[in-house]
Amino acid sequence: MRKAAAILTALILITSCASYTAEEGYSRIVIPETTGKPETRYRLIRKERAKAIIMKEMETKARVINVYPDDLSALEYPHVYTPAAEPVADEDGINTIQILLLPLGYDPMTEEDALRILGASSDLEPDFVILTGSVENQVMGAEMAGWNAVTMEGGTILYDLPLKVAGTGSSVFGVTDTKDVAIAPLSFDDSMPSSGAEAEAWALSLSESTDELEAVRAEAEAWALSLRGNPDELEAVRAETEAMTGERRILALSSAEPSGADWIEFTPFRYRSTMSFPVSEYLLSEGWLDAYRATHYTAETDGGITRHSGDLYERLDFIYSDGLLPVSAISYPVMGLTDRTGAFAVLAEMLVP
Repeated sequence: MRKAAAILTALILITSCASYTAEEGYSRIVIPETTGKPETRYRLIRKERAKAIIMKEMETKARVINVYPDDLSALEYPHVYTPAAEPVADEDGINTIQILLLPLGYDPMTEEDALRILGASSDLEPDFVILTGSVENQVMGAEMAGWNAVTMEGGTILYDLPLKVAGTGSSVFGVTDTKDVAIAPLSFDDSMPSSGAEAEAWALSLSESTDELEAVRAEAEAWALSLRGNPDELEAVRAETEAMTGERRILALSSAEPSGADWIEFTPFRYRSTMSFPVSEYLLSEGWLDAYRATHYTAETDGGITRHSGDLYERLDFIYSDGLLPVSAISYPVMGLTDRTGAFAVLAEMLVP
């Protein structure tokens, strides 16, 4: 009896499966209709709002306010350059900002170089692009980019969020109506050598070890002295960070010094040894976060190179934050920049609490 019941059940199942055809299966697949609902991502909404404002302004004739003077020795800081419409702040929520640091260097840059650099970054959508290097290079980059910009004593910030306060050393921007961020660019010319054999003397000349520095000077005094970079860099960094106000602060620094976090005993770079450097030591002791080092493994496996010279590879360009949370940071080569000066771009994303 059980056997007969099992056979009957199997026959019913086989019959029911056989009756379900592929045509019936396809007929039951429902493709959702286009609803026409608008895109809801914050970044795209903000970009669309900004485009609408730009289009409106174009209808009433485009404008360029406060152009840079032909003679840059007459430039007064801060200089606010506004070839575009006033940017729009984000809505309050889980807000992030992206900062792109381009160390343009102190050797003269051509318009072709500037176009190549900007073109290499055209697929990015940073909220801020920070230009360091000579003021001539900064101004050329700002004019070629066509962004609103504020040029300060230490660098130029191209901005896609509203400028609230422009200062000589730092400026304040509105991320939202209730969240501000102060940003200070600082730029120093480096004297990085091109060979590992010279690296120890260079590093010692930048460190705080006076006895070791004197020993280096005794062997090669003139050369060692030429590697000191800007002896006032620590004081300039200290003065600028102490002058910055607000709960959220960013320091974009193109330094003459490496970071002590990168100079440790075991790295892929044989010329390095454990050593501290005044600027990075000061900033970390004051609670600033190094965006690259905070989002990557140690220098044992991840160097985060931003400068290349001969067989030396160093990280001399930094994005430090206070009151913001680094989410990610990368350094990458840029045509027109890396092939010309050996410098890399740095891109960081920050969560704005």
